[in-house]
Amino acid sequence: MIFHHTQSIMGKHAIIDLSGCDSDIMRDRESILERLKQAAQIAKVTVVGHFEHYFSPEGYSAVLVLEESHLSIHTWPEYRYISLDLYSCNLETDFDAVEQFLAQEFKATTVESQLLKRKFSPTPVSAPVSLVQRLMGRRC
Repeated sequence: MIFHHTQSIMGKHAIIDLSGCDSDIMRDRESILERLKQAAQIAKVTVVGHFEHYFSPEGYSAVLVLEESHLSIHTWPEYRYISLDLYSCNLETDFDAVEQFLAQEFKATTVESQLLKRKFSPTPVSAPVSLVQRLMGRRC
């Protein structure tokens, strides 16, 4: 058996809260999805699909499924608040640029964020080292 005693970073996860946003922009659902797609381009991640949901009387959620993981947005126009998540296993993803872009686009007056390193401790494996190395070298 092979034991690895160190933790590996699988990705980074940004949790971003935007407050004091422009509620008129937040009610334009098509432009929200477009802004989210622009943020993905800025982050240099690859969008492979998306899902969106409209709430009544207002509010919107969308998730971009990324080759590298996901980017999600949840809006509350009545509170002028937006909650965002960006998780990417590409450690070169530019989280700061995404935060700045979306804060500017939604005219947020307050931005709070956290950047988490998503880690795991590999479990013992009985595979040859070369196979483990190949698996650990994959994109995500």
